[in-house]
Parts: sequence; structure tokens; C-alpha cells
Amino acid sequence: MRFLVALLASALLVVALGHYLLPFIPSFFYQTIVLLFLGTAGIYYYLVDIQGRGPRYFVQLYLLTLVVKLVAYGGYILFVLWKRPGQGAENAGVFMVAYMLFTALEIGFLYQKVRGKKG
Repeated sequence: MRFLVALLASALLVVALGHYLLPFIPSFFYQTIVLLFLGTAGIYYYLVDIQGRGPRYFVQLYLLTLVVKLVAYGGYILFVLWKRPGQGAENAGVFMVAYMLFTALEIGFLYQKVRGKKG
């Protein structure tokens, strides 16, 4: 539950900073935040669920999720660029900032789980 609250707070922070810092909101701003939020939360809870099956299995599935995210998010970015080529840099920038923030949060909470702490 703490992870979900932290992830939601991070998503709201990205939205607030986007409104404050960006001269205009990119066309896929909200869709990007929602996609990354749902993707990160889904993968985190899936990995937490299988974490007890052994470290080797956990590492293999974690690496598989990285590949799946790379392919899925790459397809999403290509779709965004195809639909709004004029705002490609802005949309990709928002995506990268949110992706790095959400992934860092995911890794931090997964590390705590693996080390046996609550999260």
C-alpha cells in the first residue's frame, strides 16, 4: 500500500510540476502519466507476488519485465510520435522524466521487499 501511495504522490508531483514548469502541456501528457502509473504498479505487484519463489526466478522475471516494458513503451513512444510529430520532443521528455521517477521508486520499494523490510 505504501508503494501505491508513493507512486500516486509521484504522479501528482509530475502533473503539478508539468503545469508549473512547462510553457504548454504536451498532447499525450496525461495519457503518459496514466500509462506509466498503471504499468509500474502492475509490474511491481506482480514481482512482489512472485518474489517468494526464489532469487533466480525473481531475477529472471524482473529482467523479462524490463524487456516487456522496453518493447511496450517503445511502441507507445512511436505511436505518440506518429500521432503528434510536432510535439515529439515534449512528449518524449515528459515520458522520460516520469519513467525515470517511477522506475527509481519501483526499484527502491522492490529492494526493500527483497531485503525483508515492509513496503
